[in-house]
Amino acid sequence: MTTSSFASPSLPPLHFQSTEHSAEFSTSAKDEITSSTNSISLDALPAEILGQCLSAYADWGDLARLATVKRSWSNLLRAAASHGGHDSKWALACALLDGTNGLAPNPRLAIDYLTELTGVTLGQDDQAGSTTTEGGPGECFAPAARKLATCYLNGNGVEQNNDVGIQWLRVAYAAGSDLDAAHELGTIYEYGHHDVEIDVVSAAEWFRKSAEGGHVEGMAEYGLCCELGCGREQSDEEAMEWYTRAAEAGHVIAKYSVGEAFEEARGVPQSDSEACIWYFKAAVDGDEDSKKALMRLRDIARIVLPGWEGTLNV
Repeated sequence: MTTSSFASPSLPPLHFQSTEHSAEFSTSAKDEITSSTNSISLDALPAEILGQCLSAYADWGDLARLATVKRSWSNLLRAAASHGGHDSKWALACALLDGTNGLAPNPRLAIDYLTELTGVTLGQDDQAGSTTTEGGPGECFAPAARKLATCYLNGNGVEQNNDVGIQWLRVAYAAGSDLDAAHELGTIYEYGHHDVEIDVVSAAEWFRKSAEGGHVEGMAEYGLCCELGCGREQSDEEAMEWYTRAAEAGHVIAKYSVGEAFEEARGVPQSDSEACIWYFKAAVDGDEDSKKALMRLRDIARIVLPGWEGTLNV
């Protein structure tokens, strides 16, 4: 299953035959669409050809307009979404939410599709803040749950409800293994976004969950928690471990942090040479603090990294 919001609508080959296409149709202006070039009614097309044409050339907005022409076509959007499965429902929900692909914004209808897409039922047990759902890990379409969280947190299509928004983020991670949701929860608890009380312990825990799953930003954030002892016990060794993982995955600030750890002997034996190597990696990616650090250690850098000044144009 993909998370693309650009899936084109498609219909069953004989959809129009099953919606009275084979019956005698009204010739009134309301019930007939004609070609602007040859005045041939769409009703005159065989059901299979009509379905193929719409699937090949129509967007969601076209189907929405056609749905208003004939009573038997009123369910075109839902039929196309159902026929295309999760990808089509996701594309339609995003289009309704954002007002794209020929559709006017309709956040409330988007919420219905998103809720259906999650595949779980949201519930809350007796313990405040904990969430229960029908469906286990991997059974939830996590992007839909995270999109629902955003809608509830911002009041888009539904009445703003931060508690429900937080619950949907928890669902996205617990039932959908969504690491972005875990990282977002860490950020919310760290900074107190959406009127949530700042909780550094919860923040560190959610950053840890995202980091252990491979979320690069989560690794860097959890490394900082370890370094500062914020929300958990302070540990230079663990901080170095997570900074290194993030740095090896391309996180620029983490590269600087690894260099700084080597320079200051925090969690590793002191080594200006290793510090220069990591500062250089960060500086190549544009980190200005790393350039300043290399200037400070220029005598070592010239030995370890011949020509570094020319490479960085400093």
